[in-house]
Amino acid sequence: MHQTIRFYLRYHTRYGQDVYLLGNIPALGGDVPHQALRLQWENDEWWSVTIRITTTEPFVLQYQYLLRELEEVTYEGGIREILLDPAREAYRFTDTWNYAGQPQNAWQTAPFTRVFFRRPVQRPDSRTATHQFRVQAPLLPAGKTICLLGNIPSLGNWNIETPLLLQYDAQGWFTAAPQLPASPTPVRYKYGVYDLDDHTFEHYENGPDRELPVFATTEHTVLHDGFVRLDYPRWKGAGVSVPVFSLRSHQGFGTGEFADLVPLAQWARQGDLQLIQLLPVNDTISTWTWRDSYPYNAISSFALHPLYIRLQEVGQLPATHPLQRQFHSLRQWLNEKEEVDYETVLSYKLAYLKALYEAEGEKLQTRAYWQWFAANEHWLLPYAVFCYLRDKYHTADFSRWPEYNQYDYTAINQLVINDSAAADTAHFWFFVQYHLHLQLQQAITAVHNEGVALKGDIPIGISRHSADAWMNPDLYHLDMQAGAPPDSFTAEGQNWGFPTYNWKKMMADGCEWWQQRLRHMSVYFDAFRIDHILGFFRIWQVPQQAVQGLLGYFYPAIPLSREELLQKGIPFDEARFCQPWITDAVLDQIFGSYAGIIKDRYLYALPQGRYALQPHCDTQRKVRELQLPEAVESALFQLIADVLLIKVTQGERVMYHPRYDLASTASFAALDAVTQQRLRDLYHHFFYVRQESRWRKEAMHKLPLIRRATRMLICGEDLGMVPHCVPGVMEAQGILGLEVQRMPKHAGYDFAAIFEAPYLSVLTPATHDMSTLRGWWEENEGISRKYYQQVLKHNTPVPPHANASLIKEIINQHLQANAMWRIFQIQDLLAATGYISDRHPDKERVNIPAVTQHYWRYRIDKPITDYQLRKF
Repeated sequence: MHQTIRFYLRYHTRYGQDVYLLGNIPALGGDVPHQALRLQWENDEWWSVTIRITTTEPFVLQYQYLLRELEEVTYEGGIREILLDPAREAYRFTDTWNYAGQPQNAWQTAPFTRVFFRRPVQRPDSRTATHQFRVQAPLLPAGKTICLLGNIPSLGNWNIETPLLLQYDAQGWFTAAPQLPASPTPVRYKYGVYDLDDHTFEHYENGPDRELPVFATTEHTVLHDGFVRLDYPRWKGAGVSVPVFSLRSHQGFGTGEFADLVPLAQWARQGDLQLIQLLPVNDTISTWTWRDSYPYNAISSFALHPLYIRLQEVGQLPATHPLQRQFHSLRQWLNEKEEVDYETVLSYKLAYLKALYEAEGEKLQTRAYWQWFAANEHWLLPYAVFCYLRDKYHTADFSRWPEYNQYDYTAINQLVINDSAAADTAHFWFFVQYHLHLQLQQAITAVHNEGVALKGDIPIGISRHSADAWMNPDLYHLDMQAGAPPDSFTAEGQNWGFPTYNWKKMMADGCEWWQQRLRHMSVYFDAFRIDHILGFFRIWQVPQQAVQGLLGYFYPAIPLSREELLQKGIPFDEARFCQPWITDAVLDQIFGSYAGIIKDRYLYALPQGRYALQPHCDTQRKVRELQLPEAVESALFQLIADVLLIKVTQGERVMYHPRYDLASTASFAALDAVTQQRLRDLYHHFFYVRQESRWRKEAMHKLPLIRRATRMLICGEDLGMVPHCVPGVMEAQGILGLEVQRMPKHAGYDFAAIFEAPYLSVLTPATHDMSTLRGWWEENEGISRKYYQQVLKHNTPVPPHANASLIKEIINQHLQANAMWRIFQIQDLLAATGYISDRHPDKERVNIPAVTQHYWRYRIDKPITDYQLRKF
């Protein structure tokens, strides 16, 4: 049936601005932003557009307005969703712009609608209605609803005894569907709050009456009235941060498991915590060694990690089976270990699962299983075949596979059909993933029933040796490595090894890969943390030939040209500025009496007393492949990194980026004072002024597409070298920033002023990349003294160790701040309630970023059920 839909948006624009409509149907761009439909300007108040579609079945229309002005694009907050009836010939939508940064949008996300303020869903009967009034009212307590009153009989004639009660629909809107007679004059109306238990009208919303323009009854009119105008309280919550593997239980098998989230939620509720924050839980099996314990290097952005499965909930092998005979003794031995024995736990679990699959795999042939399989086949089949080929060829580096090194869906499908070994292995991984899905989903239901929400973690990158990269290599720059410039964690910078994203390619289809990833994640999580959200503004990319993050540069960025350098009075010479500065003095300082040996083995002489590295060791990657002693490798890395500018070739253009912290190099020290000052000025402008507009535009194009893909609450980890534009962009997008008290974002301060943090923030004393409060207190006596005296306002002697009362005081300070969330590491919460570990604080760290090959294995001392958490 043909259907006419008219959209009217009340929004005042200025000259040069255009309004577009983006939706989930072809007529509205099919969710691809550059295909969005432009509206027509009607007058200073209204924009409109009409579309005609053909539909035979009811469907949920999703749409959102965006504003374009030159290269700037602004998305409104939230996506309107409404079920359309194909029997209706015409719809008319009257909308108001929803500013993305208002906190009401955050309160409409999954933690609030699925957990804290969950309401029964109703389906308003609109078959005879002429109008639908739709409005949102976050934080509305149970037992209350929204009501509607107006100046005509159909809307109660302002009689508060007989208001029209709205129903809460599946899309999260309070909806009323009355039949209104045609009116020659505007209809005035207003929303109010109604108590369902006492059957009484409580109060009207704030502000003036709303007005329904003069209308005819030929079109079904839908009014999206935004948010009810109420005095919303500034809701505040608190949560615990813990990796799943760090949990302990008597039922677990040497590691935390998804099932342990249930007693964790029960423990959290004792202390009035509302949220559990996890590290990534995706499959990371790449080398089959402890190095795969790094949770941010997943081989699939969709598959769950078998480490977290509870074997006895999948099934039990016969008592005579060798694996079953050692089950209890091995579990006891592993559970008594202080830390996770990753290799032993994983190898046993997968062997046990393989035996269960061989015995019980046929039991999977259920309707529920095949429904799950159909919904997940787009990632599940490639992932399972990837696992098969990884093990067959003994490497996850698909570029080294003799066959199937280039992904072809038809080819891998035929492989599974024709090769019984491939088929059996693929079906085994289906079996494992299905049971992981069931166990996590069951745990989430129980966690929600405790009134606790679950927050996940999205890594900024994907493993270059992953099913994602294998399937879609054109979505990534596989010749680059993502990382971070030097910071308080490490002076050499960080090189995470992930390929960087090809955003131009990703944006071509509206970031479909990201949308799939987030839709999948939202099955399990209510909120998520974007690891290194700064990567959506710009990423620190490290060339493949470099090992240290120190030799990276920001991308995208506006680089320097030779002409610009000369114009600024810098006597640029490429060899002098881009090649390592190696002299006898430098060699003597680094190598001492071994300088001569280094010259003979790794260097050759240049004119004017300089040296260059020999071809076999002239990059850090080549040096790494030589497998030299650590001290020699580190010294050679230092030589190679001693440059002023990093040369980048873009097509036929040669451009340059200042090396981070170039003023600390020997090369800089050898320059004359005038050149040094000009380089300092150029460096500061390059990093802190020149790129701001470019980086802001990048984020304003990318982040709204991430935001519109999910109803999860989005939190960004915005630590490190933060561009000035970041806070404004995150505020405009309604994305929560992260404030760490010991890592102030403003220069000249020792501690962040957490009481001045924006409401849309997450506060924390420490992240998983940092020491616990006990550990931090002992790291720097001067810093501890300043904190004790200046922040906590004590004038007594500084305690040498952070005891329970001190940690509790720090936690209480965070609880009193105005931000929406505060998250605490489980180690700190346990210590604050008197459970101080006998272990050295360093042994309680989850991660040490300065250690590239860190073993992620920390576990709490006892089962979570052995602890009590009192309210702070």
